[in-house]
Order: sequence, then structure tokens, then C-alpha cells
Amino acid sequence: MMKVVIIDDEFWTRDSIRRLGDWTRFGITQIEEAEDGLKGLNIIQDILPEIVITDMKMRGMGGIELLQKLTEDYPFVRKIVVSGYEDFSYTKQAILSRVDEYILKPINPEELNQGLEKAIRELRISRGLHAVQPLDKEILKVITTYKQIIARTFQELHLEDIQGRFLELGRQLEEQGALQPGINNSLYKQFMLLLEEQASMAGADITFMLPIHTGAFFVTDNTPIMQWIEVLSSAYAAVLEELILRRKSKSRIDIEDIRQFIERSFAEPITLESIANRFFISKEHLSRTFKQETGSTVMDYIIFKRMEKAKLLLQDPSVSIKSAAEAVGYSDLNYFHRIFKKMTGNTPAQLR
Repeated sequence: MMKVVIIDDEFWTRDSIRRLGDWTRFGITQIEEAEDGLKGLNIIQDILPEIVITDMKMRGMGGIELLQKLTEDYPFVRKIVVSGYEDFSYTKQAILSRVDEYILKPINPEELNQGLEKAIRELRISRGLHAVQPLDKEILKVITTYKQIIARTFQELHLEDIQGRFLELGRQLEEQGALQPGINNSLYKQFMLLLEEQASMAGADITFMLPIHTGAFFVTDNTPIMQWIEVLSSAYAAVLEELILRRKSKSRIDIEDIRQFIERSFAEPITLESIANRFFISKEHLSRTFKQETGSTVMDYIIFKRMEKAKLLLQDPSVSIKSAAEAVGYSDLNYFHRIFKKMTGNTPAQLR
């Protein structure tokens, strides 16, 4: 038994959808209606439908906000948009929210039923995804390694290298043979999440930077590895291109931007050179300007932020000194001890 919720502030539109949908053929037995997004959400929470059909422009909560909430809170609900407004902003949000069909009013019965058929097909595919199995040790090693490599390459804004790293990752995964059920989808989501995290660290929102096809892309057990790797590569490249363009368009160094970047990234293996490359300036210019405006060298500022965080961590008895060191970017415990004592006048044990 499948359920549908129709959300539109016009009665005649809701009535038309009821009359034109071939519900029996698709096995849909329950159809509920709402006249705005908020009432629709209440019904969705109560009955947990498989499909939601919504207008975009409504009184109260509109379609854009509704789609965003559905994407966040009900990711497996299939979505069909009907709208009388041929407006690109609506279309773009529909794409980003991974709707199955975008239908313009007046509603054509053939288009409506094609949309329903597509939604149900995607629903069956998503339900066919098995629960994700624990990663094989070799695959886990590959993924962990390439997450670190790709994150570092992204932070250094190396556009050509990022595509090469994804190609290498895809080949290594193919060498592992057939992946277990659910792994394809899980790995794709992990790397998309990594992209969001890296873009956020760079102070950017990826929502409007991604290629259009990315939002509509769905990975199943049958999706070839190199296909979703290529989508990831394109997504990372598009975001990097936008970040590089923004950085190059700045006419002067914004030291506050650099300080904020350091505060977000001090636990990473960042250097004077990597920061200079990231902001498209010379090491000498960066070093000189940073010292003039802050009174500190770049590397001293990085170390200061690391020690500041380490002192906070060491106040928690459950955090070992080794864990505190690793959390702020030091894998060599002896080196961490020396730096800590030099900066604070005490060893980590003495401070504790």
C-alpha cells in the first residue's frame, strides 16, 4: 500500500491531480490533500507517504521551503513539483532537492503519470539498496587514505590534481572487485559530505556551485564505480573553480580571511607555502603583511592556536596527552612536548 500527499493552495489543482492520476495502476491506495506546506508537513509526519506532489508558490510555507525540509527530514520521500510559474529559481531548487518530475500547469495527465511512474521506479530502486555492510579492511584503508589526500589537495586549490586523485581512487576501488551491497551509495555520500565540509572550511556554500546534474544523481548498487567517481570529480572541480575565481578577484590580502582559515584548519598540516598558494599570493608578501597587521608570524600564529586548543583539551582528564597532541596536528609526541613547553612554560603533564 502506497500513500500520496497533494499540496496546493488551489482546490481545482488538487482536484485535477486526483482525477488525472492513474492511482490503481501504481498501487497507490491513500491520497491526502493540504492547502499549504505547513499543513502538508503535518500530514506527512502522520502518514509517512511514499510520494509528495507539491506546488511551488503557495500562501504560508511555499514549495521551496517545503522541498528543503523534505530533503533534510524525509530523504526517501519521492517528490513531484507542479507549478504555473516557469521560473528558473523554482526549477533550480527542484533540481537541488532531487525531485522526480517538474510539471507546469495546466496539468497534462500523461506528464503526471509519467512523473508518478518515475517516482515509483526510483522508490523501488532506493528500497532495493541493502543495509550497508562494514567496509573490507583493504577498502577502508583506500578510502581513509584518499579522503586525506583529496582534502589536502582541495585545501591547496589544486584543480588538476583533484581530478587525478579521483581517477586513482576509482581504479583502486575497481581492483577490489564487486563491492558489497550498499557500499556504492555509502562511499558516494561520504565524499559528498567531505566536499561540504571542505567548502565550509573555505567559507563557501556549495549549494549554488555544483553542476546541475549532481543534484539529480542517485547511486545504487548497480551504478558503475567510475560513473559516480566522475560525478564526484566534476562536483569537486566545479567548487574549486569557483573558489579559485573568488580568490583571484580579490585585489588585496584580507588578513582576517587568512586568520579565520587558520582558526578552522590549524589541526591540518598547513604551512606558509600552502596558505600562500591558497590565497594566490607570494610567501614573502603573506609573511610580511601578516606580521605587520597581527604582530605575529604566520607559523607562530598557527602554533599559538594549536597550543590554545591543546590546553583546553588537557583540562579534560579523559583526554590523553597523545590524543590532545594528535587533535591539534602533532603525531610526534616528543615534538609536541617540546613545542608545548616552549610556548607555555610547562609540560603537558605539569599543566594538567
